[in-house]
Parts: sequence; C-alpha cells; structure tokens
Amino acid sequence: MTKQEFIDKLKSALNGQVSDGVIWENVRFYEQYFDDQCAKGLSEEAVCDKIGSPKLIAKSIVEAEKHETEFINEDRAEFVDEEPKPFRQGRSRFTVHTRRLPGWLAVVIGILIFLLLMRLIFTVFRALIPVIVPVVLIVIAYRAIKKFIAGM
Repeated sequence: MTKQEFIDKLKSALNGQVSDGVIWENVRFYEQYFDDQCAKGLSEEAVCDKIGSPKLIAKSIVEAEKHETEFINEDRAEFVDEEPKPFRQGRSRFTVHTRRLPGWLAVVIGILIFLLLMRLIFTVFRALIPVIVPVVLIVIAYRAIKKFIAGM
C-alpha cells in the first residue's frame, strides 16, 4: 500500500465518524510520519506495514474522540492508554482537562483562610489569658522580691 492509499483509506474510515478538524489533524500527522520515515530510508510499503491497518487506526481515533467528548462534557481527565504505533514514537496522546479558579476567587479564598487562622490564634490566646496573666504577674513579683532582698 502506498502513502496516498493509506491516507485515502484513513480519511474514508473517519469520514462521518469524527469532525473534519480531527480528520485533518490525523491526516497531517500520518503524512508527516510517512515523510519522516521515508527520509530515514523506509519505503512507503514498509511504513504502511509498520503503522498497521488504516481502518484499525481510524477505529482507535473514533473511540478516543468519543471518550474525549464524554470526559470534556463531564469535566474529567482523560488518559488514552491504547494509541496507534506512531504516537508511541515521540508524540504523546496524554491529555488532562483541568479547571482553574478565577483569580478573584483564589484571593477571596486566601483571605478567608487567613481570617480563620487569625480567629483560631486569637481564640486560643483568649483562652490562655486567664492562665498567662497570673503566671506573668507571679514571675514579675518573684523577681522584684528577689531583687529587693538582694539589695538589702
């Protein structure tokens, strides 16, 4: 099978299954992959043998797109474990979808955490004042008495 035959079969298998953008992204990838491998001295037939069936690759792409769409809709992360052979050779198909907090919300949460910590500190301090004040007064009185006795 030649490069063009492979690309045509891939396009045909993907047509109507995924968006045109996904089709063209994969077509561009495999065209580049063929070009890179042929530049290394492989024939188009050898590259086709190395890649595998365009129908099987198309099926993998369609399944991956279905899962990616489901995960995006559910705001979950996606981890693609089964990838066509060329993706394993340098290009990662690992995708994580995350949400970031808006800046103003992060600031508000930070201020609330700070205020809660300050309240905790003051609550503990307020609970310890009845113990700390008499101890400090006793220590001051003890030192004053000791100093008075030593000065006599």
